[in-house]
Amino acid sequence: MVEINDPDIDRLAYEQRIELLADVIESTNWDTLIDEATTRFDNIRWPDNYERSAVIEFFQTASDQDSFGRDVGQVLLEATRQGGFTPPDDEAERHILIAALACLNDRFHDRLDAHGLVERANIVPRATDALQDDTTYDHVASGFEAILAIEFEEYTANDRRYLAKLAADTDLIAIGERNASIQRVKTEPGELDDLRDDSAIDFDAGDPATLDAARESSRSNTDPGQIASFLATDSNPANTVSAVHLHESTFRDQISAVANEIEYLRHDSDAEYSDFAVVVNSLGDRLSEARRHLRAASLPTQTVGAPALAEDPAVTELYAFVQFLLNRDADAESWLTARVDDFSLDLAEACRTGSPETTLNRWIVNTDLKERVATGESHIEIQEQFQNIERVTDLARFINKTALLDSTLPTFKHVLERAIRFDAAYTHTIETAPRMHGVAVTDIQGVKHEAYNTVFLLNVVDDEYPGGERLTPLFPKPWLADMPEYPAITAVDDGMIDATYDTFTGERSTSAFDAYYHHRERRKLALGARAATDNLYFCTYDSQDNGLGRAYNPSRYLYHLKELDQITVDDLSIETDDRPIRTREKVAEYILDQPWDELEGIVNAAHTGETAEIEDTEKVFGVIQGLLSEDDIDPVFADAVASQFAMARGEVMHSD
Repeated sequence: MVEINDPDIDRLAYEQRIELLADVIESTNWDTLIDEATTRFDNIRWPDNYERSAVIEFFQTASDQDSFGRDVGQVLLEATRQGGFTPPDDEAERHILIAALACLNDRFHDRLDAHGLVERANIVPRATDALQDDTTYDHVASGFEAILAIEFEEYTANDRRYLAKLAADTDLIAIGERNASIQRVKTEPGELDDLRDDSAIDFDAGDPATLDAARESSRSNTDPGQIASFLATDSNPANTVSAVHLHESTFRDQISAVANEIEYLRHDSDAEYSDFAVVVNSLGDRLSEARRHLRAASLPTQTVGAPALAEDPAVTELYAFVQFLLNRDADAESWLTARVDDFSLDLAEACRTGSPETTLNRWIVNTDLKERVATGESHIEIQEQFQNIERVTDLARFINKTALLDSTLPTFKHVLERAIRFDAAYTHTIETAPRMHGVAVTDIQGVKHEAYNTVFLLNVVDDEYPGGERLTPLFPKPWLADMPEYPAITAVDDGMIDATYDTFTGERSTSAFDAYYHHRERRKLALGARAATDNLYFCTYDSQDNGLGRAYNPSRYLYHLKELDQITVDDLSIETDDRPIRTREKVAEYILDQPWDELEGIVNAAHTGETAEIEDTEKVFGVIQGLLSEDDIDPVFADAVASQFAMARGEVMHSD
C-alpha cells in the first residue's frame, strides 16, 4: 500500500536502521537539539533539580555508553509504531528528554524521506496517510469485499485508525478476546469492550456478539484451561485440577530435565515431538539458550527464528573473511582455516572484487559456504543460517546502493560489527513450522493461539513472573512516571489497573506502576498455561549455571496456585524422583559420574563397616565398557570417560 502511493520507496531492514540511526546520533550536538526542542514545543517540563546544562550533560554522558544507540533506537522504534511521541492531552507539557527524543526521531525520518527510505515501524502510519488519497484507496479496496480483524484485543490506537480508514466503505468484523491482551495493554489501558468506544471505528450499537463455540470450549474445561482461567481472571476452577512443578538446581539443569521429561512422556505414549512446546516469557537470550540445550540433548526443534548474528557461525565466517582481507588478522585466519579446506591468502584475495556485496558473494560461491552449512546440519539450522547469510548480504547490498554510506570494505566491516553487537531479539519474529518434526521452542506470544498436548513454561521464577518492568534502560523508573508521552504506560492509578485486569482486587503492596505490569505478567503466564491441552509444567531453578550468585525463588503466582484447594501442583525433580534417563545428554552425564558415585559408595561402606556391593559395581562398569567398545562411539567421549576412571583411581592426568 505504501509502495502504491510512492513506488520508489524502499523499506529499511533492521540492520540498515541500526547504522543510519547511529550515524544521526553520532552527528547530533545535544546542545543544539535541546534548543530545537525548546523552540518547537511551547510547554516544556524540566526534571526536578535539572537545569539545561544538566540535561545536556545527561545526554552527553549517556551517549558515551556502548548501549546508548540500541536503547535510544528501541524507544524511537516504539514511538514510531504509535505515530510519534504524543502526550495524552495535546496541550499537556512535554518532558524535555522526550521532547529531545521527538526531535531526534524527526531528524532521522527526515533523512530517510530524503533518500526514499521508510522504516518498518512507520509502515502503518504511512499506510493510514496513503489511504486518504482516493485513487490509492479505490485501488486497495477493490481487492476485498469485507474485512475480518482477528485478535482485535491487541489493536493499538494507531492500528485502529488504519483499520477505520481501510474499512471506510466496506463491512468490518472485529474478533477479540477478553483478558488476553499483552501487547496493547503495554501502551494503553482498558479491556476489549473499551475499544468499542474508540471514535475511530463506528461499531454497531448494543452488546457485542459472542461466538457460541468460544463461550464454553472443551479447551477451557481442561486442567490447564482452568488454571489459565484462574491466572487470567481470578476465577476458581470448577473442580480439582492439576499441574506439575519441575524444579532443578540451575537453568541448564532445568532444560536438561525438560528434555528428559519429554523423552519420558514419549516413551510411555504415542506422543510426537510436535506435541510438546517449551515456552519462555519473551524473545531474547533465554530462548536461544533453551533451543541450543534441547538440541544438545538430541531433541529436534521446529522453531524457525532469527538467532542473534553473533551466535551464527556462518556470520562469524563472513566477518572473519572481511577482517582478514583488511588487516590479515591472525584470529580471523585461524577461524577461516578451521572452517574452509585449503584456505589460503590467494583464495581470500581472489574473492576481493568490486563492492563489498560482490566480494561477499564471491566468497560464498568460491568456498561453497551454503553447501557447507547444509552438510551435517538439521533442516531448521540450515534455514536459520541461510536467513542470516541473507541478512548480511542484504546489508552489503544496501551499503552499495545508498548514498548515505561509503561503499567500501572498511565501512562494511564497521556496519557489520555494529549490526552484530546491537542485534536485538525484540525486532525479530519467531515462527514455528507445524509440518516439521520437532519440539516448539517459542515465547508466550508465540503460543497465544496455539495448542499442544504438553507445555513446559520455563523460568517461572519471581524475577520473571512478575519481575520488574523497566521499559527502557535509558531512563530511571522514577523519571518514567513523569513522562506520560513516553511510548508505553508510565503514569498509572488504581482505576487504570482495575479497568484493564480482572485480577486486580483493589489492593496492592507496591506502586501502581509496578502493580499494573505485574498483572500483565500474570496474564502472560495464563496465556502460556492455556496452550496446554493435557499436561502443564511450571519449571523453576535455583541459580545460574555456575550454581553461584543470587537465588531465584519460584514465582509468587506459582505459590498462589499451590495454596488453592482446587489446584494440585505436584513437585517433580528428575534427580530426586528417580525418573528414568531418556536423553543421550543424561546418559552421558550418568556415565561420567559413575566412577565417582561407585567410589563414594565403597568408601562410605568402609567408613560405616558395611559390605560394599561390588557385584553391582562390576555390573555397571561392565555395561559402560560394552557401550564404549561400540564402533560408533565418539572417541572424545570415550577418552573423557577413561579420564574420569583414571582420576577416580587417583592417577594424575597430564595434558598433551
